[in-house]
Amino acid sequence: MRTVYYGDYDYMIRVEDERQKRIARTRQVRRQKLLIIIGVLITMALCSFFSVKAFANTDTTMADSFGTKQYKSIMIYCGDTVDSIAEDNYSFQFSSVGRLASEIRSINHISADEKLIPGNYLVIPYFAQASGY
Repeated sequence: MRTVYYGDYDYMIRVEDERQKRIARTRQVRRQKLLIIIGVLITMALCSFFSVKAFANTDTTMADSFGTKQYKSIMIYCGDTVDSIAEDNYSFQFSSVGRLASEIRSINHISADEKLIPGNYLVIPYFAQASGY
């Protein structure tokens, strides 16, 4: 036997309306979250694209005029200092002898007051002109 509901139909309509509103609000919140996630992903993609592009855009005219930076090893003789070695190996590509001396110290992990030991070797940077141009 089927039971017949004799209750308040207005109440049932209100409950159903509230349920529909909750469902609509849930969909709206999900849609907003999805849009935020898509926006963040697009922003990250654009940032990585432009940062890679910025690193790829190097000024080749300066590199071509200076040549290629290379390194050589030299033996230390008695009386040599980092400054004297920098003076001997200085070229116009380095802005000054002091800058070359500080780069030599940096490459070889030498402090400013450290003495050089004769017979050891130092790595010295230099610029070689590119061949075939």
